Amino acid sequence: MVLLAAPLIIAAAPALAQDAFQAGLARFEQGDASVDARALRWQNRARLGGTVPEWDQAQSAWATIERDPARSLAMAQAQRAIDPLNLNALYLEEQALPRLGRADEARLRHAQILILLRGITGGQDGATRERAWNVVSAAEKDTALALLGFTVTKETTLRDSGHAYAVITATPPMGGQPMTIWIGIDALVAAP
Repeated sequence: MVLLAAPLIIAAAPALAQDAFQAGLARFEQGDASVDARALRWQNRARLGGTVPEWDQAQSAWATIERDPARSLAMAQAQRAIDPLNLNALYLEEQALPRLGRADEARLRHAQILILLRGITGGQDGATRERAWNVVSAAEKDTALALLGFTVTKETTLRDSGHAYAVITATPPMGGQPMTIWIGIDALVAAP
């Protein structure tokens, strides 16, 4: 009897994972700060086939925000239809919406950005390997650093204990001495 049920359980697993992702995404879309953004981002990556697609229209979308914010917004929304957790597209939406008189929606996008940034940093400062941040794509890494106000001056890749890290040297948002930020990038490179 157990042997006959096993294939049914295995077949149901992808649907359960998709259901969990959709439930988490619905909470995220409502701005629920208690959603596990780290898990949600990794579920999204798995849903996308193990890689997060680059947004090839980002530069064009940003270039039109002043003269045609509606077009920029539509481009960001089209990207989010593919990758609903795209940090760059969310930020563009946050910037375009007030230009269209939709301040409440812009505040929601800001809350969603903060949720994703907390998922990336995990509440850590990134100063050591043990307190490293995590990313699911190179674009997410670059956008997160920019949104947090860091100016990157150097980046190297380090492999240690079976994991890969981007070791970033960056000037903090308020200036001052450059600091080091460790970011786990196992998703981006094949760790040893």
